Order: sequence, then structure tokens, then C-alpha cells
Amino acid sequence: MKTTIIGSGQVGLCWAEALTANAAQTVSLSDPQPPSATVTWSENSGVPIRPEVSEWIADQDLVLVCVPGSVLPFVIDPLVQHLGAGATIVDMTTAAAQAKREAAGKAAAAGLGYVDIAITGAVALSGARTPLLYAGPHINAVEELLTSAGAPVRVLPDSAPGDAVTVKLLRSVIMKGLEALAIEALPAARSYGVLDQLYTVLSDVDQSPFTDLLKSMVATHPAHAVRRHAEVLEAAAQLDRAGYPSELTGHVAEKYAATARNVDGTGGPDGSSFEASLDWLDTLAFQATAATTPEEVSA
Repeated sequence: MKTTIIGSGQVGLCWAEALTANAAQTVSLSDPQPPSATVTWSENSGVPIRPEVSEWIADQDLVLVCVPGSVLPFVIDPLVQHLGAGATIVDMTTAAAQAKREAAGKAAAAGLGYVDIAITGAVALSGARTPLLYAGPHINAVEELLTSAGAPVRVLPDSAPGDAVTVKLLRSVIMKGLEALAIEALPAARSYGVLDQLYTVLSDVDQSPFTDLLKSMVATHPAHAVRRHAEVLEAAAQLDRAGYPSELTGHVAEKYAATARNVDGTGGPDGSSFEASLDWLDTLAFQATAATTPEEVSA
């Protein structure tokens, strides 16, 4: 199996390392500006790094695209131009769903396969063994390649390119939000001398599935917004007193304040369940969108 990896940053390099360990794989790399770590790996492994995609890629079976999402539109055209019919593009970028759908359309017109792979974990911790979401047509060679590196692969049923990244980016709203809050809270916790104690009181999160916690938060959010708003304001003030600006925590407080205002204005959800809260939040989002003027949209 001949496999090319486009992009040799953290993701591309970890997959190059994993695939070259498999004797059944012949691996190629392409990157116009490879990081120094990749250059060193290339020199030690003997796998060359080609600066651009051209005729040399015509005989490749699979291409793993591991570039930043914004780069995908610039990568897809030379791939479609030079890859041989029957090859498959494995899109591991964080490009928007529409960009992936457009790229998949170009690939299909050229007789190429296209699958959308979303990385749903920390590559810095797990490397090529980081869990993946697979969307698009079932292609045995792709699944075998991914699982051969030890990556857990979850296939989204009845899916198309763009579906996996949709799930990933929604996950990112939560996980990147937690990361941003952590960098606001943990340095302050250390300055107060209570970092270990904070870890201990956070351990209750480990007692039940994380998704159950999220559902509980959403279900109880409207009814407890006023109380939680006051608590978040106190938390922000504590950060500020320690000399750690509470920028994000301040935005969190405003989110609770907005919910409290909406509860006063609408009476809140028709019930205390997770589904009732989601329905109420849907209604608020629809009203906010409907209230947006054409001038605001064009701006």
C-alpha cells in the first residue's frame, strides 16, 4: 500500500511515524515548509519530504491530508489533478463541513474516493492512537490503515464527508472552552496554594459519565441561572484579586445573566428535563436570529 501524507506538523508526523513502522506501507511526505522535528525525522528515517504535489503522486493509493483546515481548498486541486483514478483522499483536517463537501465533490468528479476523518482527542497525548470519527463511503483500505496504527475508529452510519467534522467542532466548543477556563483557573489556584485541593474537589466529575454531567447542567441551567450567576461573579472577583484577569469567566457570568433575563421574560422551559431546556434554548436562538436585521447580516 502506497500512502502519502500531506502536511507534516504534529498530526502528519505522528502518522508518518506510525505508518513507517508497518512493513506493508510505503510512506511519502509532502510539505513546503516542514517543521524542524519533521526534517530531523526524515533524515533519520530516510523518508524524503517533497515540497509540492505533482506527477510523483500519481501511483499513490491513499493520501492523508493533515494540513490546517484553511489550507484544504489549496491542497485539493493539485491532488485531483495528479492522483490516479481509484485513489482515496483521507481528509483529517478541521476544515468546515461545506469545504469538505466541496472537496469531496471535486474528488468524485475525478474518480477519487474521499472520506472525512475527525480527530476527537489530544494527539499530543495519544499520537496516532487518538480516537477518530469516520464519515463517508465505506472503504476497507482506509479503515484497515487507520486501525493498523492502533487508532480507535468510530464510523458514523449513513454519513457523508463533512459529517465527522461537524461533530468534532461541536465537541471543540466544549473541550476548547474547558481548556480556556483551565488556563484562567489553574494558575490562580496555584497562586492561592490550593491547586491540589482543587484537583480533589473536581474528582466528583469522574463519578459519572461526562455526557450525563453535561445533560444535567443544561437541564438545571434555566432554573438556577440567578444563583449560578452570583457564584460566577464571585469566582471572577477572586481571580482578579489574585492578579489573574477573569476575561472568560466574565463572559460566562454574562451568559448566566442573559439566561436569567430570558427566564424572566418567557417564564422559562416547559419543564425541568434536558429536552425541555433544549427546546427552550432552540426557541431563544430562533427568536434571536429572526430579530437580526438585513443590515446586521450584511455587515
